[in-house]
Amino acid sequence: MQKIQFEYFRGMEAEQYSFYRVPKVLFTAECFKSLSCEAKVLYGLILDRMSLSIKNRWFDEEDRVYIIFTVEEIMDLLGCARQKAIKNIAELDTEKGIGLIEKKRLGLGKPNVIYVKNFMIHDCPEPEQNEEQPENAGNTQKYENQSSRSLES
Repeated sequence: MQKIQFEYFRGMEAEQYSFYRVPKVLFTAECFKSLSCEAKVLYGLILDRMSLSIKNRWFDEEDRVYIIFTVEEIMDLLGCARQKAIKNIAELDTEKGIGLIEKKRLGLGKPNVIYVKNFMIHDCPEPEQNEEQPENAGNTQKYENQSSRSLES
């Protein structure tokens, strides 16, 4: 693989780029610990796509925002195979996963509509900021110098 020489950012150059935003709570709250990093990144991409839906006024009869995000588009953005993209969607989905998105089938040959759910919930505690956790001595183990040889009985 050929090594690429990247240039340094200088001055205010970094201000000119747009970024995907992944909510910090997905990494800090206990209820999201089971999600893979790929699913968390996908949720960030879905949130970004939702802003486009709002601009296009894609709301259903209950005023819920929806997006259209095909598996192929997800594969392209995440640089992964179909099975991995489907697995990441399933992790976020209401049926098989944590429930951050809900898919609705439109019919043969049409892409699914995805409803994006709000990640901020009240029954998922986020760890306190700037509060040091005391180390629990009951969770630590002491190790003696051991080798790969079996211990004498």
